[in-house]
Order: sequence, then C-alpha cells, then structure tokens
Amino acid sequence: MISIRLYGRLRSLVSRSKASENTVLEKEVKPGETFGDLLLKLDLDASEIGDCFINGKLARLSDPIEDGDRIGLFPFNVKLIDGGMHLKYHPQRR
Repeated sequence: MISIRLYGRLRSLVSRSKASENTVLEKEVKPGETFGDLLLKLDLDASEIGDCFINGKLARLSDPIEDGDRIGLFPFNVKLIDGGMHLKYHPQRR
C-alpha cells in the first residue's frame, strides 16, 4: 500500500476533500509499477502534474514505486522548487 498526498486542484480526485485538511489516497501497488503507471491508474495526464515526490525525492515517470512509499502530487501550476524543476522531468518539455 502506498500513501498519496494530493495538493492544489488535484485534491478534486478525492470527493469531500477540504483545503484545510490533508488529502490522502491509499493505493495498492504491484511489483514493477512506476510513477508513470501510478499516474495512469489515477487517470492523470503527465501534463497536469508539476513537482512530485517519492519519499521526499523529486520523482521521474520511470521511477519505481514500492509498498510503503509516500507520494506527493502537486499540480503543474504549483512550483515548489525555484525555477520549476518539474520542467526537467516533464515529458512535454524534453
């Protein structure tokens, strides 16, 4: 099981989420799944995603995810790292 924290407009993936509360999804993962696979599972296009983290480290689409991982998903319009590091990993910007 992984824990996915959603921020900004991505909170809408969880019904009844509130801006004043943490929005967390719990999902099962299969061996060999990647961060990109997770986005597909959540029905998210990579163009909707900004800075994202796996266990506190900037995530790439090819990064594996494993049971117990903590995922942070931020929308594309939220830049957490000065200069928008998400652009480095964004598939539309390569």
